[in-house]
Amino acid sequence: MHVVILNQPFYPDVAATAQLMWDLAQHLDSEGHRVSAICSRYVYGTDQAHPLSYERIGNIEIHRVRGTSFGKKHLPGRACDFFTFYAAAFVTLQRIPRPDVILALTTPPMVALLGVIQRRFTGWLGGRRVRLVHHIMDLYPDAAVAMGYLQDGSLADRLMTRLTRRTLHASDAIIVLGRDMLRRTVDRYGLAQLERRFHIVPPWSDGAQLSPLEKRDNPLAAELGVADTFNIVYSGNLGMAHDVETIAAAIELMKGDSGTLFLFIGGGKRFDELKERAAGAGWTQVRFLPYQDRERLNHSLNLADVHLVSQLPEFSGIVVPSKLYGIMAVGRPAVMIGPPDVECSLVIKETDCGYVIPNGDAAGLAARLRDLRSDVVLRKTMGQRAREAFVRLYDRPIACRHIARLLESVVQDG
Repeated sequence: MHVVILNQPFYPDVAATAQLMWDLAQHLDSEGHRVSAICSRYVYGTDQAHPLSYERIGNIEIHRVRGTSFGKKHLPGRACDFFTFYAAAFVTLQRIPRPDVILALTTPPMVALLGVIQRRFTGWLGGRRVRLVHHIMDLYPDAAVAMGYLQDGSLADRLMTRLTRRTLHASDAIIVLGRDMLRRTVDRYGLAQLERRFHIVPPWSDGAQLSPLEKRDNPLAAELGVADTFNIVYSGNLGMAHDVETIAAAIELMKGDSGTLFLFIGGGKRFDELKERAAGAGWTQVRFLPYQDRERLNHSLNLADVHLVSQLPEFSGIVVPSKLYGIMAVGRPAVMIGPPDVECSLVIKETDCGYVIPNGDAAGLAARLRDLRSDVVLRKTMGQRAREAFVRLYDRPIACRHIARLLESVVQDG
């Protein structure tokens, strides 16, 4: 079958969805399917353009479309980036051979509408109708409301809610990242009668590329001079959905803990804010590093003795932090700062591979981190449980096979 992946970031972007979709594209290619990706020419969130507008790797064709590149600093500019991407992506959809199925993600928001339009357009022209699978990475407009970009109940919110409901109704299948996202999507959009169309596929990591590595054997730890410190790592995007305040308060409580290092690796709006805050507060036990290339990701994740994951309550069911699954792949314990009933909290509790701390409980966070620092056996045991659960449930081939079978089934049913 011919699969079109529709998402703004794609290979070689470092964004989580870009890496996940590249994994899936390679898996589909290995099974003999043709894959076309329609994505942005620009590196996500920047004005840096990829040198190639078209690239073919195996049977994977990458169509990088141009648009504006104002970035995330101003809402009107960001909206312009979205709309120019919609237009360019739609034109590209008409130029390429007709796909059997479109896998539409949620960057930019509402991009799955292009799949709905294409589906109906091919139906009007006659012949086999294109199928649509909607892969919800972030739920919109809920995410925009939670971030404060839209006012709850405003005209824009109501319009986007109606469009989302229609998109979900028009989709042949819907992929969500967790149980909380399933509950929220079904309840919020009145889809109880369509629940059979929903499929839970958690974000995954590649267990062949990510595996446990002792710090003493990690060349990056030696390079950074962190082989002998107790490293508390936050890796990836630190954005509006994440609980920076509880983490910052715990850093303040632990600023006198000798030999303890907080290491933030990644980027995002709150990442930059925390970096400025650390400089102003004189936190000498905190370091910041940029995103690491995927080739160095195993070394980067294995810098940690313990990893942090966080989620604000208002984002329950709207996002599922994908970083947890990479943490589990490298066999490290995770401390989740967030509500007890969101997907990451449920996974940590079910696999007993870390702790869940309520939002705002900085003292509890500091206490748990100190417990893990003082108890090597506990850290090792939790890390082993994490890796075992990852191999059993969350490795790349498991998730990619699930999605591949789902795509095949909607094409066959069509």
